[in-house]
Amino acid sequence: MNSTAESVVLSVEPSPPATAEATADRRADLDSKQIRIGKLLEEFGCEGLLVLDPENFGWLTSGAAARGVVDPADYPALYFSADQRWLLTSNVDSQRMFDEELDGLGFQLKQWPWHGDREQLLADLCHGRNVAGDVPRAGLKPVGEQLRRLRRFLSPYEQACFRAVGTIVSHALEATCRNLSQNETEREAAGQLHHRLVHRGAQPVLVEVAADGRSRRYRHCGYTAVPIRHYAVLMATARKYGLCVMASRSLCFGEPDAAFRREHAAASKVSATYIASSWPDALPRQILTTGKYVYQLTGFEHEWRHCSQGHITGRAPVELKLLPDTEELFQADWGVTWQASVGAAFSCDTFLIGSDGPVSITSTEDWPLKRIRVQGADFFRPDLLLR
Repeated sequence: MNSTAESVVLSVEPSPPATAEATADRRADLDSKQIRIGKLLEEFGCEGLLVLDPENFGWLTSGAAARGVVDPADYPALYFSADQRWLLTSNVDSQRMFDEELDGLGFQLKQWPWHGDREQLLADLCHGRNVAGDVPRAGLKPVGEQLRRLRRFLSPYEQACFRAVGTIVSHALEATCRNLSQNETEREAAGQLHHRLVHRGAQPVLVEVAADGRSRRYRHCGYTAVPIRHYAVLMATARKYGLCVMASRSLCFGEPDAAFRREHAAASKVSATYIASSWPDALPRQILTTGKYVYQLTGFEHEWRHCSQGHITGRAPVELKLLPDTEELFQADWGVTWQASVGAAFSCDTFLIGSDGPVSITSTEDWPLKRIRVQGADFFRPDLLLR
């Protein structure tokens, strides 16, 4: 991706007008997807593809979002033939969608009046045609699983966007940790984290803040009115350009107690082990087995049972959950999130599975690091921030 396009990808929302070069990069990404859809239609013997899943909408527009639509029945859809593409939307949203999301990307428009019925437009569009669909729907040939597999592979354009989202998430977490005051509540910390994400155009998908060991009891902890007196673990999942990224950071006011420091060190070792194994053709089942062994070596044999260890990510926060019996091999250009959990501690970041190994998407900015050696190589994990 060229430098002009990269500058647009990193811009803060609301976006400035896109340059011709940036639009060309995104248009090229869409055109390559159009070819893949054409091959899929040929394979299934269909004339068109109806796209209703919001994650597929983001993928097949290379990052467009239908902001402000609260009723699922009014959500825009897409229709693809082998060589053309249409946006299907309410008249309320059509102007904004083309002005802010789809200008210059080769979409045509079919719209329904706001007081009308999306279902009628979809029925008329599919009538008399052999149409595939990404969600179960009468009369459509289901291809949702095929599309989910296709969208796991991130194109060069999407990888640039993926890195930009990772930078936003890392900055939001680390700036929040550096600026929190002792005795502020989990809710106040979550509010600051939300603000920093939204300020840079990212949509918070999930924000969690756990003070003083609450995450030891609740691995999915949300946030409460509990004050942060000694330490806290912050986690965030956010979406921008239709791509999702997840990470965690932890801070302490003063020296951490011995139990939490030991838990954090163990979680860091496990996550480093997962990262070191994130190569193309790696088998998730074997990676998790190795992680279980590291849990045992660090004295926390059963901790892996308390929380999911990781997932493939991308257009959906979880594209593929990684389980002890997952047999599907890792592929280059997939995104993966690892989240080792020990007691109150989390060690979570997102990576791109590159042909030459894992590439950090949520790299630290100005943060203490812990160096961990795995199979002769050094891996750096975010350490505790001492305030």
